[in-house]
Parts: sequence; structure tokens; C-alpha cells
Amino acid sequence: MLKPLRQIVALGGGMFSMEPDNGLLDKYILDLVPKEKPKICFLGTASNDGKEYRDMFYDFFKNKQCEPSHLSLTHPPKDIEAFILDKDIIHVGGGNTKLIIDTWKKFGVDKIMKKAWEKGIILTGMSAGAICWFDDGITNPSQGKLTRLPCLGLLNGSFCPHYDDRAELKMAFHKLILSGVIEEGYGAEDGAAIHFVGAEPVRVVTSRPGVTAYKVKKVRTKIVETPMKSVYLGKDSDIEIEIKKKKQEAEQHDVLKTVISFIENINDHDIDGICELISDDHTFIDSMGVVVKGKKEMKQAWKLYFSWFPDYEITVLNTLLTNDSVGLFGVANGTFASDEPADIDKFEIPAAWRAKVKDNLITEWQVFADNEIVRDIIKGNGMKSMIKEKVKFLNSLRD
Repeated sequence: MLKPLRQIVALGGGMFSMEPDNGLLDKYILDLVPKEKPKICFLGTASNDGKEYRDMFYDFFKNKQCEPSHLSLTHPPKDIEAFILDKDIIHVGGGNTKLIIDTWKKFGVDKIMKKAWEKGIILTGMSAGAICWFDDGITNPSQGKLTRLPCLGLLNGSFCPHYDDRAELKMAFHKLILSGVIEEGYGAEDGAAIHFVGAEPVRVVTSRPGVTAYKVKKVRTKIVETPMKSVYLGKDSDIEIEIKKKKQEAEQHDVLKTVISFIENINDHDIDGICELISDDHTFIDSMGVVVKGKKEMKQAWKLYFSWFPDYEITVLNTLLTNDSVGLFGVANGTFASDEPADIDKFEIPAAWRAKVKDNLITEWQVFADNEIVRDIIKGNGMKSMIKEKVKFLNSLRD
């Protein structure tokens, strides 16, 4: 008699809780069972058996060709082992991995899961519900201190979910591998699932075009990520749409990068750098609607403005990106250059800017701000300069 296949499907993120209108990964897992109506059981241990998560599971699977059920360890059945071993698929939800391990050990579910795996029951999980099947997880018992969390060890190594979406998690994962705290392993993006048979990954399937999973290893003193070949479960036309989307995102990234560099040059008072990023027909529009055109003219304008306010600085708090234009919202501040600067010579005002970009050059830069205080500072200091010059002149006559 052939031994049953030991299968685990580890998801970076996806299925009914993240993609309720998609269903590609959910269907893939159901189709692994050669039955008309496989029994699929949900464990929300990682979210402390929260009702909202459980309801999402039932709302999705009640209309599918399957028999959905759940196991709550806050209200467990009398015979947990019999309940679990009666199922075809066990799906573990996301949340707190340490809560899974601690709770399962308390009820003996960790040992039952190994029996289920060896019996051929398909084990699946997303995020924390995927990490738990591996040797190593990550826990954060105190602020700023990430440590190893020993998990069930049905699969070798470690696992990092949300690999494309959680930069801080990915960085911690790399750091712990480099330091030898956890073993090398796998990183899976949202919408990607690694299908293991025994201890080996046999395929990566995805519910989104353009995503995948990675083998993550330490080579000398660096992390090396090797993309795993993935199979998109949807239509080929979706891939073309995703390619166009990624191209558009890349173009928008270039637009934003140009504008950020422009602002950095403004804050550095780097006039040559500013001029390198503006087009020959550049148009500047101030908050009063005054228009200045041309690179040469703008070079003189910036030079004059920085001579007035040598500490002028823009602080951007929010951005809005639309095709070839960027809206920026934040604060502008500066101090008028005088022999004896006073508080009256300083300004800090809410402001917004609009940048239009073509071929990685700023073609338009428009300022939106209540600049009355700035004009008053310039006007007041202009009057001070005239008085000083008059005093100098009178003194020269006395001499």
C-alpha cells in the first residue's frame, strides 16, 4: 500500500481573508483533494479564535464544493484528535505565531498535526499560519528585540510571509539569517503559495500575476534571494494587464524620484542641481500667479531667493501622484538674511507644490501658500536696508 502524500501549502498572504473576490488559491487547495466535497477545517488560533475571521471563512466556503468547519481551542471539542483527523484540509489563519505554538502545545495539537500530515491531510496556512509548519519563526517578546521562535518543524528552515509588503519583517528575517539565529528558508509574497510534498517545494502557485516566492540563503556575509519559478492560476490576459500596470508604476516612480531630487537640491540650495532638473522651457508660478519662464531666468530667481533666505527649506509631509504630475503638501520655512536677524524675520507656513514632469525634467513648478508673511519680511528688510544706506550717507557727510 502506497504511503499517503505529506503535503503543506504555505502562503505569504492571500485566500479568503485577503482576496475574497479572487479565490484562485482557495480553489487550488480544494482541488488537491480527490473528493467531490472535501472537508476543510479552519483554525483561528493565531487570532485567539476571533469570530470575525471565522465568519470570513464561512462566508467564502459555504458556497463552494466543500464541507467547511472550524476548530476553536477556546471552546474545544471533547476529542480534538478525532475532530482533526476526520478532515481533508486544515487551514490555519494569520495572526500571532507564538500564540499558535503555545496554545497547540497546551492542547497537544502540535503532535496531532504531525499525525494529520503523515496521514495525508493537507495542511495549509497564511502568514503566521504558514510560519508554524517550519523549524523557525520570529517572535518579538520585547520592543526592539527580535528572537527565534521554535515552531513545529514539519518543514526545514524558516519562512517569511508578506515578502513584498512588510519591509520591516523582511529586513528582520534577513538579519536573523545572517546572524545565524534562524535557519535559511523561504520568503513568499502576498498572493504566492509554496506547495511542499514531504520536505521539498514542488511548485509555487499564485493568485496574482507577477508575484512569486524566493529561496533565501546566506552566502558569506550577504543574503542571496533566488526567485522560484511560479505558475499563475488565472488567465493569460491578466498577465498582460499586470505588465502594463508595472510599466506604469515604474514610470510614476521615475516621476516621483525626479521631484524628490528637485526638492533635495532646493533644500541644499544647489542652484546648478536645480537647473539640471528643469527643462529649458520651465515655468514657475508663485502663489500670487506671477509667472517666470526659462531656465536662465529661474537660475537668477533662485539665486536671489536664496540670498534673501539662506536657510530656506521645504518639508514634505504628503504626496499625491497622478500620471506626469506630483502634488506635495507640507511646510516651508526660512529666515531673512540680515545683520541682526530677529523673530520677525522668520517664517514657517503651510504650503503645497505642484510639479509637472516630462522626460525626467521638471517642466512646471507651482507654489500654493499664503506668502503674505514672506512678502512683509522682504518689504520690511528692504526698508531697513534703505534706512541703513541713508544713515551711512549722512555719516559720510559729517566726516
